[in-house]
Amino acid sequence: MNREHLNRQELQNNPTLQSLHAFAKENSTQLYLVGGSVRDLLLNRPATDYDFTLKSDALVFAKLFAETIRATCIPLEEIPPTARVIKKPTRTVPTEICLDFAQFRAATLEDDLRLRDLTINTMAMPLNSIMDCGHSEIIDPCNGVKDLEKQQLRYPSEQVILDDPLRLMRIFRFAAQLDFEMAHKSMTLVEKHIQLMPHVSSERIREELLKILDTEKSTPYLHQMSEIGLLSHVFHSFDVQTGNWTVLENFEETPIPTALSTYQTEIDRYLNEELGQYANRQSLIKLSILLQQNVRQQGRRLCLSRKAIQFMKCLMTENLRLIDEKLTKKNVIDFLRSTGSEWWGVLLFSAVIHQLPDQVLKQIADTYFQHFLPILKQGRLITGEELIEKYQLKEGKEIGRLLKHVEDMQFYGEVRTRQQAFAVVERLLSDGDNPS
Repeated sequence: MNREHLNRQELQNNPTLQSLHAFAKENSTQLYLVGGSVRDLLLNRPATDYDFTLKSDALVFAKLFAETIRATCIPLEEIPPTARVIKKPTRTVPTEICLDFAQFRAATLEDDLRLRDLTINTMAMPLNSIMDCGHSEIIDPCNGVKDLEKQQLRYPSEQVILDDPLRLMRIFRFAAQLDFEMAHKSMTLVEKHIQLMPHVSSERIREELLKILDTEKSTPYLHQMSEIGLLSHVFHSFDVQTGNWTVLENFEETPIPTALSTYQTEIDRYLNEELGQYANRQSLIKLSILLQQNVRQQGRRLCLSRKAIQFMKCLMTENLRLIDEKLTKKNVIDFLRSTGSEWWGVLLFSAVIHQLPDQVLKQIADTYFQHFLPILKQGRLITGEELIEKYQLKEGKEIGRLLKHVEDMQFYGEVRTRQQAFAVVERLLSDGDNPS
């Protein structure tokens, strides 16, 4: 890694960072780009969030700077004083940018850096050296640059784990995100301090777990966490079944089966939608593969959102409809009606759990777009108000049964027009049939 060729162009050309640099100069404040922001800069990874640290008055500095650029300032923590400045997109800068300002947690910058989670996150750069100088000065008390070059994850000290046991999980998250190796000594410390995990809040564990699941290849890291006993603390003494690892690996290898490649753009958009913080559908499908029938209990244990737990429960119950490979069109329509907006998720989950044939996957997707979706867009052929007015019926369960019967026939392709729908109702009323 050549320090003289750091990718500083994006930072130097950013109007918000230019304003920050000028504001810091005017106020005689030394700012340092720090932590993951430096790591990503050295790895040439794109970023729209930047972390800064300064010796004192972080909250005051952030507030005044936000006022200067007409941005939003949000206090985050009191110890250490930390605030976030959010600059919304504009015509000239179409991307939102977030700047976090944290005060030193120790007497010096170097001591502050030594308190961070991993050595690759213990580096800092003075903002003025990034914006003004021909090369960027790197403050690196824990040899983070060397570990970046070796693609190695290492704790700065044993104390950082004692300070925050969540770092027992975090090293696996960065390994999954960056495809880095975990140093042997650091893994020894993980095994030594596993018993500290119960002291970490469920909300923080959930966030770290979902970030691991959100990587393309989470299986080997989660499996390793399971083998050393860390995952049993995450899932509260629940052990993942052996076969589930193979299923998870298969899903990560091919989340969208070839038979559904025509719909890849739509599926990608669906899978990336979040049902809670960091909880996109793809990650929740992975979690469901691991947990299987324990999704409700573990979902609550992890403090997942109500939407996330409902989605996972839907996967568990509705996938059983697709076990029979000889699905009739009526079976498929019943499946689509029962799963509603989550039919993609159930289909993808079922595809990997039950190894559904390509023709079944294609049959269901084609039925949705060619038959089911047009009916959804059309809406009900008749309404309850129309039945009351036309046939002098009273409000009640009978109206609901009549509408459901017509809707069933509409989805099964047995009625297509309003005239046909009214004819069905008239026949039922004339015959005295119970449409249920």
